[in-house]
Amino acid sequence: MPFEIPNGWEWCRLQTIASVLTDGTHKTPTYSDKGFVFLSSKNVTSGRIDWNNVMYIPESLHEELYSRLAPQVDDILLAKNGTTGVAAIVDKDCVFDIYVSLGLIRIVNKIILPKYVLYAIGSTFVQDYFKGSLKGIGVPNLHLEHIRKTLIPIPSENEQSHIVKKIEEILPYAEDINNQVDGLRYSVDSAKSKILDLAIQGKLVSQDPNDEPASVLLERIRAEKENLIKQGKLKLDKKESIIYKGDDNFYYTNPMFIRTFQEGNRFFTVFKPEKVRINIS
Repeated sequence: MPFEIPNGWEWCRLQTIASVLTDGTHKTPTYSDKGFVFLSSKNVTSGRIDWNNVMYIPESLHEELYSRLAPQVDDILLAKNGTTGVAAIVDKDCVFDIYVSLGLIRIVNKIILPKYVLYAIGSTFVQDYFKGSLKGIGVPNLHLEHIRKTLIPIPSENEQSHIVKKIEEILPYAEDINNQVDGLRYSVDSAKSKILDLAIQGKLVSQDPNDEPASVLLERIRAEKENLIKQGKLKLDKKESIIYKGDDNFYYTNPMFIRTFQEGNRFFTVFKPEKVRINIS
């Protein structure tokens, strides 16, 4: 694995903790002078959503796009091209639509803090993975299949809160340097990435052995996803895989082996996990 995580933490992929992980419309929009806000990757270049320089689309197009994907507060918007890998959180209750250059990640019932996931995405580890996954000639793109497979280390709920609080205490100092000395931009970016790296490796705040382990949170997410699937609100992800550490201290994944068979007029589907050793670098 890329680095050791504290006891009680768990590795998982973004698709495991997301109820929605998709991108915006692939259609080239027809813009209008007024109407409904339409965001693209250029609106998240700073790591925050720029609500001041937005485009607008007419109501008819908005209704079509919004029926497919309705962004919400605390959703994470991720640039798939342009400023690839830069993410921002939806910080206000606003009706808007997004272009294909943006991915949208919605955490299952916010069981994992969206801000923790946002900061994890900004770490060097995840950003390097994104850079190594870019595809295309001219303007490289980050594809959804790679975003879904992104590894995220998950601490306890209490630990997530401490990490987010500590990050938000420290980052303003880096921002101050950025505002005062343009020549130190590289150092500022490196410092910010280092802070996020320490956070997702469990080295930014002290560990509490009494905290509920992350495995319990992931089990709650799996249960919630099963309920959403039964209610028809979420489709079964046949590519879902579970990451766990074996007794031999190696990491394994359990991809779902699916077999469908028929008895009389009834069809049955069996989901059998297959143990596969993984080496992630």
